[in-house]
Amino acid sequence: MKGLKKLALAPVMAATVCVGAMLAPTEVYASEHGMKGHPERHAQHQKVMAMLARENIEYLRRHYARATDLIGLNTDESIAEGRAVYHKIFTPDAKITTSENGKIGFSAVGPDAWVDVVAGALKVFDSTQHLIGTQLVEIKSLPDHDGNGGEATMSSYLQAWHSDPDRVLDIFIGTYNDKVRYTPGIGWQIYEMNLEKVSGEVTDKSGS
Repeated sequence: MKGLKKLALAPVMAATVCVGAMLAPTEVYASEHGMKGHPERHAQHQKVMAMLARENIEYLRRHYARATDLIGLNTDESIAEGRAVYHKIFTPDAKITTSENGKIGFSAVGPDAWVDVVAGALKVFDSTQHLIGTQLVEIKSLPDHDGNGGEATMSSYLQAWHSDPDRVLDIFIGTYNDKVRYTPGIGWQIYEMNLEKVSGEVTDKSGS
């Protein structure tokens, strides 16, 4: 019984190696644990790998929120820290836009260009906080043994607070719509992002 239990847990134990890092190609684990030719165990393993892929993909957006708040601090050090995170979560050629009522607002290609857009938009505020809410990830495919072919989409609710103590409190409500792919040697990355504004409110705190 102990041997059977250990065998049943093998796919799960192997898959957890990639938590907090990148999702390793599925066929590698399948081969290492002898699951080829065992459809039921392979199917179980695929479910575990898909679950871990979703978690890693969701964290892309959470890391983005933190990086954006760092950029919003508007110091050389914090902007550099936020930029480094953007380089990890975006592909070099990522297409990034914002929109409202179907019209494109800001747009950029690549993480460095988007840092410039974000820094310019947030420099008028003293502090920001980007809160990620409901997230839905749809896995199109998992990477193969070479790390190629991983594709997914993700939508994430956003509530962002932007504060200037002597002037305004700007609340932005929107949805991030992302296209994601697996990059060999790196992991899951966003290659297309649109931030769609749903609603918002600006409160004058000056008392005038």
